Amino acid sequence: MLEHPDLKHPDHDRAGPLTYEVEVYQGCVRYKRGCRFCIEPKKGTPIWRQPDDVISEVQLALDAGVRHVRLGGMTDTYTYLAEGVGEMEYPRPDPEPIARLLHGLREDERLGILHTDNGNPSIIAEHLEEAEAITKTLVATLSDGAVLSFGVESADPNVHQANWLNCDPAQLKAAVGLINRYGRARGERGLPKLLPGVNFIAGLNGETDVTYGLNMDLLNGLRDEGHWLRRINLRQVEGKGFQDVDSDAFAAFKRRVRDEVDAPLLAEMMPVGGVLRDVHWESHGGRTRLPAHDTPHHRDGSMWGGAGVSFGRQIGAYPILIGASYLTTLEATTDVMVTGHGQRSITGIELHMDADSVTASVLEAIPGVGAKAAWALVTERAKRARKRTGNSPLIDDVEAWFVAAGQRLPDRVDVHRILRPGGA
Repeated sequence: MLEHPDLKHPDHDRAGPLTYEVEVYQGCVRYKRGCRFCIEPKKGTPIWRQPDDVISEVQLALDAGVRHVRLGGMTDTYTYLAEGVGEMEYPRPDPEPIARLLHGLREDERLGILHTDNGNPSIIAEHLEEAEAITKTLVATLSDGAVLSFGVESADPNVHQANWLNCDPAQLKAAVGLINRYGRARGERGLPKLLPGVNFIAGLNGETDVTYGLNMDLLNGLRDEGHWLRRINLRQVEGKGFQDVDSDAFAAFKRRVRDEVDAPLLAEMMPVGGVLRDVHWESHGGRTRLPAHDTPHHRDGSMWGGAGVSFGRQIGAYPILIGASYLTTLEATTDVMVTGHGQRSITGIELHMDADSVTASVLEAIPGVGAKAAWALVTERAKRARKRTGNSPLIDDVEAWFVAAGQRLPDRVDVHRILRPGGA
C-alpha cells in the first residue's frame, strides 16, 4: 500500500482517490440459520474488533498518507457489538460502540471521506428506537453519499422461506423509511447524506415467473411512498444447490428496474442544474482509470477543453459515474453541474470556467448550446480578440457575449455559474 501511486507520485504530492478498507468484524449474527446463499454465517459467531483497535489501525493508515476510509467486513453496521447474539433472532443493537468508533475516527482531522457498507433491514425494523439512534450517528459522522446496502434478495415469500432469507418486504419498507427520514438532507458535496441500497438475487430456490413481478411491486411501493434508493444491485446466485436462472426473465426484470426505477430516481435525487462538489477526474475515452492516463500530458491541463469524453467520480463507496463531453484535466478535482442523466450515471459540466478560454467543445456541453451556437460564440470572441488592445478581458459580461453572438442564454441551467467573465 505504501507504494501505491495515489500515496506516492513523482509529479504531485496530494492524495488520490485511494480508499482504505478496514475490517471491523467477521461473521453474521444469524450464524445459526443464515441465508443459504451466503458464506458469512459459516464463519460462526461474529468476531468483533473493539473501537479503539479499529481507530488505531486507521491512524496508522493516515500516517502513511491515506485520507479516505471505508468500514468493511460488517454484514450489518447496526449489529456491531450487539446484545443477545446467539440468543435472539433479532439481536438488539447497541448505539454506544458504533458511536464511539465513528466519533473517534472523526477526531483525526486528516480523515477525509468516511463510509460504511451493509445494514440489516430486519434488525432496524425490529429495533426502531436503537436503530434510530445509530442512524443519527451515521448521518452526523459519515461523509455525504454514504450507502447502506440492504439485502432483501427477493420479495417472494416462497423464496424467502426456501432460502432462509433475512428480511421480508414489510421489514425492508420500515428500514428504508427510517434511513430516508434522516439521511436525505444534502451534505457538503451536494449528495444526500445517507441512503439505502437494495440487493436482489436471481436463481434462489423457489423462484418462479411470479417472483420478478413481486420484486417490481416492492420497488414500486417504495417509490409510491416517496423513498429514495441510491443503489439497486441485481445479481445472479453463485454456488451449487440453487436453480438455473431464466436469463430472459432476469434480463427483462433488469431492464424494468433500470428504466422504471433507477433512471427516474437518479433524475429526482440529482436534478439538472444541481451541483456536485469535489469530482475527481479519472479517465479519458473510457470509464476505467488506467496507467495510460497517468502521464503529464493528461494531468497538466494541456488537453483541457479538447474534443472527447472524460469520466470522474466523487470519492467514496458506490460513487456515481459522471461524464463530461470534453476532455478534462485528469487527477484534478472540480465542482460539476448536472446536465443530464443515464440509467445509473450522469453527465455534467465544470463550474466557474473562464469565458475567455473555454473551447467550442466545452460550450457545446452546456444544455441548450449546440454546435452552431458554440461556434458562433467562439467566432464572436475571436472578433473581439482581433480588436483588443492591451490585456483587457475579451468577455466581461457573459450574457452580453451570447447576445452579441446572436444566441439566447440557455434557461435549463444557470450559465453564470458555469462561465465567469474573462480574467475574473
